[in-house]
Amino acid sequence: MFIDETVLSCSLSIVAVFFVVLFVTGSLPITFLVVLAVLLVDLFLIALIHYWDLTFNNVVVVNLVIAIGLAVDYSAHIAHTFLTIKAPKDLSNSEKRIFKARKAISGMGSSVFHGGFSTFLAIIALAGARSYIFVVFFRLWFGIIVFGMANGFLLLPIILSFIGPIGEPLEDESAGKKTN
Repeated sequence: MFIDETVLSCSLSIVAVFFVVLFVTGSLPITFLVVLAVLLVDLFLIALIHYWDLTFNNVVVVNLVIAIGLAVDYSAHIAHTFLTIKAPKDLSNSEKRIFKARKAISGMGSSVFHGGFSTFLAIIALAGARSYIFVVFFRLWFGIIVFGMANGFLLLPIILSFIGPIGEPLEDESAGKKTN
């Protein structure tokens, strides 16, 4: 029953993330990539729970669900910026993707980094805590920040540089002509 509730809560959170990111970006490929990055953060957290010998309980489950919402922030801003960047027309499609990925990181990267760093500063006070709840909270939020930023700064831009949408509208030759 406990596992079922965890899967249901995480699934509903992922569905909500999917629709919100789809609404904001208007791009199905970008939405799938952001959702992938978010899912990977939770997968990495589950591995972290195992390696840090944390007990799978209510406190851990709440943090796993919260992680879905927090991890969106690290990836969605980079992905949205990738969509809005216009690449020079003289580049090949591969070069356009690389150009857009670099510009997305340089344009939005500092804001995402400051958000992650300020979140880290907010939880660093819990690093020396002895209470189980605070230990779990610190460890999982530390994992959320590290994995979320790694997916937002490394994984997502690399994937976008290979398969990201170029986003150039199709040019219709008759669109520029006047008809009488």
